[in-house]
Amino acid sequence: MRKTKQQKKPNITLAKWLIDRTDTDSYRAGILEGWKHPKVDGALMELVGGRDRFLEQARSLENETVAGRTGRLRFDWREVNTSIRQIHYDVAIIPALCELENIEDPRQHQLKMISNVKKRREEVKDCEWLCAYYDDILTKLEKGNEKTQAEDDLRFQCLNAIARQEEPVWERVFSARVLNDSKLFRNEYRDRVVTVLMNYSPYYIDGMNDDEILDAHEIHSYAQTVEWKGPLQYRLDGQVPIDTSCNYYGTVLNTQTMEHAVAYALPGCRRIMTIENKANYESMCYAEDTLYIFCHGFFTPKEVRFLRRICDIVPPECEFYHWGDMDFGGISIFQFIKGQVFPKVMPYKMGADDFQKAVEAGAGIPLKADTRAKLEGKDAGLLTELKDMILKTDLTIEQERLL
Repeated sequence: MRKTKQQKKPNITLAKWLIDRTDTDSYRAGILEGWKHPKVDGALMELVGGRDRFLEQARSLENETVAGRTGRLRFDWREVNTSIRQIHYDVAIIPALCELENIEDPRQHQLKMISNVKKRREEVKDCEWLCAYYDDILTKLEKGNEKTQAEDDLRFQCLNAIARQEEPVWERVFSARVLNDSKLFRNEYRDRVVTVLMNYSPYYIDGMNDDEILDAHEIHSYAQTVEWKGPLQYRLDGQVPIDTSCNYYGTVLNTQTMEHAVAYALPGCRRIMTIENKANYESMCYAEDTLYIFCHGFFTPKEVRFLRRICDIVPPECEFYHWGDMDFGGISIFQFIKGQVFPKVMPYKMGADDFQKAVEAGAGIPLKADTRAKLEGKDAGLLTELKDMILKTDLTIEQERLL
């Protein structure tokens, strides 16, 4: 028995093709009238299942739909109604075609997204930075675009929860509360939320990583600690001061202790130094007149609160220094410490001469092109000479390589 050639199933109906063709920025923005005149070719007929199916659907649309009977959809028939050269239709027929296909009209879907974004914005109307984000989305939606981002309502849910977050919370607890799944935030929404925070949050500083910007919004993925070597005394809940000067090799306060601890005294301290990298911090020997603080990057909110108090308990002549990487991140961290923790801080071993010596010793690492672009536009303040050296040599220096 001879096998007959199996007819290929259509990928799309002619009505759906017309809807998709009209689903543009202008239609979604509200331009709902106007004639279009697409030409018919072999690719279109193949898309809807071949020539016979195409002609069958064209007759049905022209004769049996409201659009066809009103003359707002017609076909340029040729060769005694056996071929079609062109389709003529008014954009106003799209709602009727959507009803025929049992799908949502793109314009109506756009209006729903606009309404939802406005609702989410109203929930956080006192949060200026998040309102700015929503306003940008609304501007795009009203122009007919930004479909994908606006449909991501769970991202809005996360952002609104972050805007209202006042107390520290673990990332997985946050995820469970907001998304009813302790892992969903990290697995699906963390990157999307961080992207928004990095572009709109006033707490974001160039060089922060994902964990650090979330920490700044009280969403913590790991235990916060503060670590130092030196003669610092602190009190817990107003009790007798605890003297850490006997801890020659370092003291670490965990998250809960830091919440209740207050720096109390620094007897005999003449120098305070924050150190970005752990290897360099560990290599610093205990000194009775120096407080060495491990920085690890950008200090978290709890660390900032605890460390700020130090400025009030040291003598006026106490010197503040920061030793970090000679790169974009190191410059950013130095500026963060100066702006939010120790206003008197000065750079240590981060000058142009230090950089040159490190390069001559073979410690240079190639500067990435995207980092170079960010560095070029950065006001480096006290580290301007270092910035210029980095740009001149196209090299950076990691602190550990100087040990």
